[in-house]
Amino acid sequence: MNIFRTLLDTRWSAPILMAGLFFMYVVMSLVVNFFSPSPYLVELAMLSFVSCFFLGIGFYLPLFDYRFRINAKRMAIKSNTLHSAVWIFFIVFILITFATAQSIPIISVFQGAGADELSQQRGDFLKGRVGMESALLYISTIFVGALLPYSLINLFIEKSRLRYYLMMIFFVYTISTLQKALFLSVVFPLIYLVSRKVKFGYLRILSIVIISLIIIFVVTILASGGQSDFNMPQQELDIGVYFSSSYAPSGAFDMLVWRSISVPLFTAADTLLVFHESFGGQQLLGATSNLLSTLFSMERIPLEKLVFEYEWTWNDIANANAVFITDAYVNFGWVGVILFSTFVGQSLRWFYKSKDEAFKSLWLLYCFGLFSASLIGMMFSNGYLLIFLIAFFVKLKTKYSVSEVIYSGQLKS
Repeated sequence: MNIFRTLLDTRWSAPILMAGLFFMYVVMSLVVNFFSPSPYLVELAMLSFVSCFFLGIGFYLPLFDYRFRINAKRMAIKSNTLHSAVWIFFIVFILITFATAQSIPIISVFQGAGADELSQQRGDFLKGRVGMESALLYISTIFVGALLPYSLINLFIEKSRLRYYLMMIFFVYTISTLQKALFLSVVFPLIYLVSRKVKFGYLRILSIVIISLIIIFVVTILASGGQSDFNMPQQELDIGVYFSSSYAPSGAFDMLVWRSISVPLFTAADTLLVFHESFGGQQLLGATSNLLSTLFSMERIPLEKLVFEYEWTWNDIANANAVFITDAYVNFGWVGVILFSTFVGQSLRWFYKSKDEAFKSLWLLYCFGLFSASLIGMMFSNGYLLIFLIAFFVKLKTKYSVSEVIYSGQLKS
């Protein structure tokens, strides 16, 4: 348990992210390139190596440490005010979303819908909205990406009587949409609390984590039309095929492993391929971002959709999400990789220096998101800009102090 606690300590957040990026996008890229040569895998390895280097530099720069000192001036807000605003708004959002949805995936599962139909419904549920309803997608990502996890972890720390009821509301929403990754928005922060040995409900939190992981596997089966075995023909192990969109998983477990290991790697390489072959390697200067393209009156380039089209076929809803490194490179070249990586390292230092355990608990979720999203998207669409502003300038007035919640000696970091 001591090793587990040490590994999840925020002082190791940057080294752990660097190790993950180095293994996935440097080592694995070169290994796969050995069996199935591709210049884009080599380029990905070079970009990732440089990213890891500057990420480490960013983490050790004490630029904003003064904001986390005890005497730093902050705006005091009652925690109940924050929780009420977040959860009331979220419940209203759920009611509106469900009322206006053409179909709800979890209901379609029990009506006998197949995997293809369920996949289409998952996309239509939020991404397929048009007009004013398209705002529902952005509201969902902002809440699920950071605000809800931050509020929920605070509720656990405060031992609120509502914590389990509100968590069940969140779980009902995620199960209804059959979006497996949404569970991680709760699981990762709770895993952090387990590692910190929170006094109130430690065993219950551990049980929730285990049950959530089981639910993720069950949802994978449900999203596949209720099939744990896809009845696919036996395939010979071919590294080149396995690390490509040509591979066909044989079951739910195989699907989880393939999507966790293979898909992030070949999607990052395919992003570079599409960038060079479709745009001649010319920097896109932020045109892949809805926000930046709107602010600077640029034509929006749906690069993620173009990569998905290359890998499978065009889909109005589906995107191929890649690691933040490739987004930085296609938009702003090597300078973008250096600046974005330095910022990521610096932001991880904020998790380390903060005394807010709920904020610190988000570091795993933040790092996980960077593996499959742009930094710009993480900051604005996933709500981390707001979370960082809270960490810098807000002090939540809670029922318990941190020292009453965490075992003695756990906050020496």
